[in-house]
Amino acid sequence: MAFTVRDFEDLIRLLDQHPEWVEALRQRLLTEELLQSPQDLRRLSTHVMRAERSLSSLTDAVQALVESVAALAEAQRRTEEYVRQLAEAQRRTEEHVRQLAEAQRHIEERVGHIEERVGRIEERVSRLEEAVTALAEAQRRTEEQVQQLAEAQRRTEEQIRQLAEAQRRTEEQVQQLAEAQHRLEETLLGVIKEVNILSGLVRGWIHENQYRTRSRRYRRLVQDPHILSAEEREALIRSAEAAGRLTAAEVDSLDEADVIVQGNKLEGEGIAYLVVEVSAIVHTNDVDRAVERAAALRKVFPEAEVIPAVAGPEIHLEAARMAQKLGVWWLKDGRVFPPQQIPIE
Repeated sequence: MAFTVRDFEDLIRLLDQHPEWVEALRQRLLTEELLQSPQDLRRLSTHVMRAERSLSSLTDAVQALVESVAALAEAQRRTEEYVRQLAEAQRRTEEHVRQLAEAQRHIEERVGHIEERVGRIEERVSRLEEAVTALAEAQRRTEEQVQQLAEAQRRTEEQIRQLAEAQRRTEEQVQQLAEAQHRLEETLLGVIKEVNILSGLVRGWIHENQYRTRSRRYRRLVQDPHILSAEEREALIRSAEAAGRLTAAEVDSLDEADVIVQGNKLEGEGIAYLVVEVSAIVHTNDVDRAVERAAALRKVFPEAEVIPAVAGPEIHLEAARMAQKLGVWWLKDGRVFPPQQIPIE
């Protein structure tokens, strides 16, 4: 970008508006010698004024030439010295002018560099304006995205609140379901227990009924087995109680016996009795009751053989060991196991 006359005029106008800039520009443009030129010129002007006064004095001296030739000669000498000094001042002035021209050339070169830098600055400013425009557009898009994100955040928070509320209701429902499940489990456990008890009772009743109605199951223990009916057992027990052979506790125990069988001994002569406790699974208490009730029946018939027995499709391990130890027989589905032959599994 060239430095035009118009630019120079603008510079002059600015200097006129700001006189304080002139001195700064002078400091930038002129050398030290040029800056001293005005002082030299003032001194020269002083000399010139002195020369004028000397010339005036010379006029006076001419009028008084006769009187002061010597003074005129001295004045002439001084005048020549002043002229010499004036010539020297002129030379210095011309040198200052030359230096001023050289400074002007440097100024023009600097102005050219300044114009180049100004051009580059204008180009950078143009690019900067484009970047600012792009940043403004990006800022606008960012603000739109922030607004969209804020709206999405608001919707997300609303969804989270709804989910939290749904979660709370779900947890309440789960708690209610858990409580209902717990109550149902307790009910089912009670039902299962009752069913198990009922099942055990039914199975025990079925097995007990079989052993109460099928006398042939006892043929391997006694000959001609006869299962005492309820009336026969009642008469037997009351007779023994009346005779003082049984205590009240023994009467009650014997009255609760599942099956009492009367027959003859397998070997030799004489009466034999069986006291049988029936259960779906024979436990130790069944074995213990069979032994206890057989002992009570021996007190009623001391001359007879009384055999304690347990009956059922299964026998507990401890019950089997106890039966072996106490001499109790085991009847299983028509099979008869003497005490020492009861399998321990």
